[in-house]
Amino acid sequence: KNPDIENIDQTVKDVGVGAVIFQELSNSRIKDYVFTWDKTLSFDGETGPYVQYTHARCCSVLRKAGEEVTADINYDLLSDEDSSEVLKLIGDFNKNILVALRKSEPHIITRFVLDLAQAFNKFYHDNPILVDDAEVRKARLALVEATRQTIKNGLALLGMHAPERM
Repeated sequence: KNPDIENIDQTVKDVGVGAVIFQELSNSRIKDYVFTWDKTLSFDGETGPYVQYTHARCCSVLRKAGEEVTADINYDLLSDEDSSEVLKLIGDFNKNILVALRKSEPHIITRFVLDLAQAFNKFYHDNPILVDDAEVRKARLALVEATRQTIKNGLALLGMHAPERM
């Protein structure tokens, strides 16, 4: 999507390899499925590139903000439905890891990062982040950073890289 990024060869490799890894791990071990390159490499839908792109979007917002993200925020400013859904998912990350480990089912992690990416993209679409109100801006940037880190951690558990630019 962005042919001018630095290290394009590495990014292409990370996204391509990540797409295959994600596709292979996103199904229950006992279910059959049909592999297709079109579905696997799509940036839309329930794919690795979609989740990686969401991580890159978080990184882009944080770069544009150009300010340090702190935990010293007014959490009441994140009480809207979209923010609450993202926070709830982030809070469930450790539980999902333990369930995936106990059941030996990595698709639980792929489902988690997909759900988080979808919830974040809804939040991103419906809530301007780089607003003039400094307190709202700080709170929303903290949510972006928490989402970015959680997606990165989830992808790392799957053996995938989380590119900062795509």
